[in-house]
Amino acid sequence: MSKKIGNINLSKDAIRGLKGFEDVFEDYVESEEYKELERRERDNSKVGEQYELQHFLEQENARLTGLEIFLTKKVSLKTNFSQTDKLIQVQKDRRILISEKLFGEFRKSDSTLQKNLAQFFNSHFS
Repeated sequence: MSKKIGNINLSKDAIRGLKGFEDVFEDYVESEEYKELERRERDNSKVGEQYELQHFLEQENARLTGLEIFLTKKVSLKTNFSQTDKLIQVQKDRRILISEKLFGEFRKSDSTLQKNLAQFFNSHFS
């Protein structure tokens, strides 16, 4: 039996059932039709690999283009027109405003905040 046919995953019973057809199989394996089929299968696998490679390269190109835009345009904008100090000042002003409001509520003895805190402490610590 041909080496090619002997490598097929068939049960021993199936191989015994094909006894006598070895010459037909060997002729088919040696035929141009079989060789053409194998060549097409190899070419198709190469096409799949080429597609994967091209897809990877396109994704990498997009990533590098985005990185270039970030480094050339956005970073220079940040260094030249930074808003960090302005944003920090806005947050400080907001914090001062909220703390003044909160301490104003603490100072009032009849405020809703004082009543809720008194109720909370009385229920948990009495």
